[in-house]
This record gives sequence, C-alpha cells and structure tokens, in this order.
Amino acid sequence: MPHRLGTALLGLLALSLFAVPAEAQGVDRVRMSYLREIVPGAERFEDATGTPPVRRAYRGDELLGLVFLTSDLPPEVYGYSGPIETVVGMTEDGTLTGVRVTDYHETYMRTRGDFLRTPGFQEQFAGKSVGDAFRVREDIDGMSRVTISVRAMTRSIRQAARQVAAEYMRVPEPPPGPIENVTSLSWFEMRAMGVAERFEVTDPDRDTPLGVSVLHLESAELAEYLVGDLYGYALRAVEERGAADHLMLYVVDGLRPRLETEQGWSIQQDGRTLAIASEDVAMLGAPWEGMLQGETSLVGVIMLDDDDVDIARPMTFSFDAGPGVGSYSVAYTSQRAKAAMVAAAAPSVGAAAPTVRATATSAAAAEPASVNVATSAEPAASPANQPTAATVAAAPPPEVRATLAQLNLLDLVDEQEPSWIERTLYDASWTRVGWIALTLALATLAFFTKRTAIRWVSLATTLAVLGYVDGGFLSVSHITATIWVGPSVILGDLPLLLMVAFTLLTVLFWGRVFCGYLCPFGALQDFIDAVVPKRFQRALPKNVHRVALKAKYGILAIIVVPALAGSEASLYQWFEPFGTVFTAGSTALLWTIAGAILLASAVVPRFYCRYACPLGAALAVGSIFSINRIRRVEQCDYCKVCEQKCPTGAIEGPEIDFKECVRCNVCEIELIEKAGVCRHDMEMIRPRLIQLKTQTPAGLADVVLRSPAP
Repeated sequence: MPHRLGTALLGLLALSLFAVPAEAQGVDRVRMSYLREIVPGAERFEDATGTPPVRRAYRGDELLGLVFLTSDLPPEVYGYSGPIETVVGMTEDGTLTGVRVTDYHETYMRTRGDFLRTPGFQEQFAGKSVGDAFRVREDIDGMSRVTISVRAMTRSIRQAARQVAAEYMRVPEPPPGPIENVTSLSWFEMRAMGVAERFEVTDPDRDTPLGVSVLHLESAELAEYLVGDLYGYALRAVEERGAADHLMLYVVDGLRPRLETEQGWSIQQDGRTLAIASEDVAMLGAPWEGMLQGETSLVGVIMLDDDDVDIARPMTFSFDAGPGVGSYSVAYTSQRAKAAMVAAAAPSVGAAAPTVRATATSAAAAEPASVNVATSAEPAASPANQPTAATVAAAPPPEVRATLAQLNLLDLVDEQEPSWIERTLYDASWTRVGWIALTLALATLAFFTKRTAIRWVSLATTLAVLGYVDGGFLSVSHITATIWVGPSVILGDLPLLLMVAFTLLTVLFWGRVFCGYLCPFGALQDFIDAVVPKRFQRALPKNVHRVALKAKYGILAIIVVPALAGSEASLYQWFEPFGTVFTAGSTALLWTIAGAILLASAVVPRFYCRYACPLGAALAVGSIFSINRIRRVEQCDYCKVCEQKCPTGAIEGPEIDFKECVRCNVCEIELIEKAGVCRHDMEMIRPRLIQLKTQTPAGLADVVLRSPAP
C-alpha cells in the first residue's frame, strides 16, 4: 500500500510538471483606463497592428507612443506562481511612458496583498530607457521576499520593450564629435553613439550570432562605471605585463559565449597590421557590478602601447575565431580620435590637447608604480563645438538610420536560450546562497553530531535566517506553484533549489530532517516548548492523538487536489501560518489563525507539526521510503524515556511511527547519553525484573514486569 501511494504521488507530480498556463489576452483587450495611465495625454488608441502587435497612441495627429502587452511577445516570463502580464507604453525613441500589471496570480498575494500594484512600484518604470539594464535593486527598486516575482516582471518588460524597439525604433546617426560625458550614457547609448562598436561572430554551434563590442577605456572613471571592481583585475594584468598606455575593453554578448577571446586579435591602422599576442589580452570574466552587469556575461581587456597604435586615429579591430568560425572585423574610432578629427576640420576653433598619462593608483592594483595607463581623453575642440550627450539627445537627428534589429545595436533577448543551470547561476543572489548554505551546514552538523548545544544553534539559525532574514522557508505553496507553472519555479531559484534538493535527499535517506532542523516554524515551536513550564503542557489522549494525526493528510489533499484539477485558487495560507508569522501585511483573520496555532503549540509540543502541517504530511509520505531509520535496542522494550520526550508523539513503546518522526535527535541523544533507564546495560536490568509464572491455555508462560526504577 505505501508503494502504491508513493507511485500515485509521483504520478501526480509528473502531471504537475506539464501544467499549461492559460492563453494570454491580446493588447486590444486591455482596459482603456490602463492605456490612459501609461500614455499620459493620449486622446485615442488605434487597434493593434504589426509584428509584434502594438497600439499607437495619439493626441490629435501627434504620435505619443506605442502600447504593447508583454504576453504578446514570447517567450513569456514566469514569476513564482505563473506568468505576470504587463501592458507597457513607450515612445518612438525607446523611453517607457508607463507600466501597469494587468494580470497575475502569485500565491504571495494572500499574505502580501496586491504587491506588484503597490503605489510607486509600477510608476518607477516610467522614464526608463529601452537601453537600460533593468537590474532589480539597482535600476529598479525591489521588494523583499518576492524577488522572483519582481525579477520576472522586470525581465519581461525589458525583453518585450526591446523586441518592440527593434522593429519600430529608428536610430539617428551618431554625432561626428566626441561625447563630453561618456559615463552619463547607458550601454545601449554608447553603442548607438559610436562610443563602442560591435561585430557579430557566426558560430556554427549556435543558432544565432554572437556579438562582440570594443571600446577604448579612456579613463579609470569610465572603466569603473562599466565593470566596477573588475577594473582592478585589469590593472593587475597590466602590472604583470609591465606597463600599458591604453586599455581596450571587449564585451561579449549573451550568456553562453563559448568563445576563446584571448587569442586571434589584430589591429589594422594606416596600412599596417599589428597581431596582438595572447599575453596582451586578459579575460576578466562576468561583471558583477557596473553598467555592464546584467548586459553581458564576459568582458576582457586588450593592452596596447603608443608604439603599437595611435589611439587618436581610426583603426580596425579584427578577430579570428578559429577554423569553422572565421575572421571578423569592425572599424573603430575612439573619442580621442573623434576629437582630433573635429580639431582638424576646424583648426581655428581649437587644437587637440595632449594625451595625459597618469600612474594607476587603484588599491586593487596593489600599487603598481610602474604601470602607466592613459586615464583621460581631453576634448580636442572648444566646448562650444563639442556635442554632449544631452545636446545630442535633444537635437533633431540630421539623418535617421535603420532599425535596431537591422543594426544589431540592441541585445533583444538572450541570443541563445540558456540552460536552466546557466540562467539559475546568472540570476542567483550569492548572498542568499551563502545564508542558505550556512543554515544547511549547521543542520547537517547538528544532525550527525547529535549534540544538544549544536542543535539549538542550528534551530536558532534556521529561525533567524529562513524565518526573518531571508524568508526562504519551504512551503506547500512550492508544490502548488510547481503544479501551476512547472519545475522552473524551483530550478530558477538557486537558494530554493538547494533547500529542495537537501530536503528530498534527507527524506530519502533519513526521513523528515527538514522538519526537525530547517523548518523555521518548527524551530519556533521548539523554542516555545523550551520556555513554557511543563506543568502547562498536556498530551492528547492516545485515541484522539491517533485520529488527529490524519488531519494533516486531509489538509494536504484540500490544497493539492484542486491545483491538480486546474484550479489556481490559493488555499495554503489558511493552513500554513509561516507567511503570517514571518512576513508583514497579513490580515486579522490570518493572524488569529496563526495565534491559535501558536497557543496550541504552547500546550501540546509541536502541535502544528503533529496534526496540521500539509508540507509535513507530504514529507511524511516520502519518509515511507527512507533507508536509514532510528535503530531500536533491547532496552526499548521496557524504557519509556523516549516515548515521554518525543516532541511529536511518534514513539509508542518500542515502536516508532516513522512517518511522524521529525528526526529531531531527542531519542537518539537519550540513547547515546544513556539517560533514564537506558543508562543501564541489560545485564544490570534483567536481575531486577520480576519473573512471574502464569498459567495459560498453552501452558506456563513467563511474564516480565519491570521493577521500580532506582
């Protein structure tokens, strides 16, 4: 029977992985009030046309913007419990005018309310450029405990906006002169204005080309703006080389570069070709901060000397990607070269200023006194003749070029769909991973050492980290979310994936270790049990206890069966007090339920774990197949110490109901420490037992009665 039940549950889980979300509605069906909010001043909206479909918003004959729905532009991005559909307004120059969430069904809504429509959250997207990185907690304000949903919404807006911009937005010709303040530009604007130039590498192992951009790091300020602390790595590479007059940054688009970038480079200038040695190229890796964070997964630097190239003159970069891939090139003109060209065209206005070479003083460079890097590109012409970023953006373009898609100026979506491992690692919060790893490590240490002091340290860490700091506790909502959305709910969140993997493995080998060490609500009940005087605690009568144990399995069915049947109604919050106790914003009714459960747990130890926890019920079913169970010894036939101290009432005489055991180590510690009767060897106990002869129909039989404990 247990094997049949397990097989049935596995079958239900398999069905949940193939749950298909409902079809999204088109942009023509978005309510008019949303449209007017996201395109202020619009008087009429045309019906959707084009591919991707957009509605044009007008005031009179003036086109104010384009309106589109994220669900109309695949691939659809899923949040924690399902897709988050958003309607977006955007001007022709790629500036968002407004965003409104039209539909989502996140389980956190039951405890956090309509959190994605919190005043100020949607409004912050207005004014963002399609070229912005849209990094949560940097470009976009995040929300604690609902990061998956916020990231999904943000990623879908960026992805959809870039797809629309690729087809409908045209790019003006870049300015002829240098940009005065390059660090005021986004990565997209740098490429559009010619600060960086890009070429594409066609790899036969990839479905789409791979983009490589190059630009001159004219100053330390620009380098740190783009890659943050990775600039320190570049300076260390310069120190190892001995010196360098110039650093060229190369940037590889996409999440799966698969490109050997430290060899194959060359530069053509004034009819001669300079082959760049591999030791003059340093790969820096993925930027974890700076403007390029989230825009690319690989950057590196090429170290050049004035004897090799004249940075104030145009040049061509070539890259030989190897056999089968080919050689590629792109013309590049640095800001210093543009300044010189402007000065040459108008010599009476001003002359090019000399190149300034400053000693690198970054702390990350370990004070390389001999390392010299050009740190600024001085303006060649007077300020009156130098177009700034602001004036370029404000002035009408003299000529409009092709669309973004034709120019390959914008990374629309991941150029090659990454595997779930790559996406998970790319999106991971390593701070959260560290907290979860610490909690798991302490739980593992406490479980195997079976030391009471270590167990309390582990429980305190679980309560603090998983309950209040990170909020990364597991819930039956993860089961329903997997049913609704599929395994991406778990696979896309590395800390959650670690928790789930640890829980499943420990259930298979040892039972409900999660319940004993990693459930913050279980830890809270243990602390309550430790402080409540024993005289106030009670145990339910045996008959009532046995019947009440089945209640949590019924609760699990109430939550999971409707989800398997296709219902997206969230029921778990009525049976799980986790979200109420460990997060803010719950209703008075939910607090009443949580308070009642805590009060009951003060009277009956681990009341919730015993009788009401649906996640515990799911793990209890899994523990049927556990390999390593708690061993019993001969003393257990007579000893009652473990039975009396078991916090879940899973022990009755020598027998353990392993489904109800939370592997808290209490009974195992009693056995190790030989507490109670267990402190005596059986050779000492047997002589003190009274042997009585009784007459039975089958003859004489021995009845062993335990003598009073000493």
